[in-house]
Amino acid sequence: MADKELHSLLERLRATMDETEVSEQQRALLAQVEYHLHNEGEPDPEEPSLRESVEVLIEELSVEHPRSASVARSILESLASMGI
Repeated sequence: MADKELHSLLERLRATMDETEVSEQQRALLAQVEYHLHNEGEPDPEEPSLRESVEVLIEELSVEHPRSASVARSILESLASMGI
């Protein structure tokens, strides 16, 4: 269930980011998050962690893209509930 919820939230985040003008750095951070969530069978890169990537993405989005930041916060909350 949690995995399905994370992927659903990721889709919502991608959709909200597509609706707004986001920077290349913000898109790169989204790509890092997607990498962590889509390569479950492979080891995660050591730096940055999934949680760190989401936290930085929230910081980047919070001022100019509050709707996207809200969805990213939901991802972070889901990760916390999973113990990540």
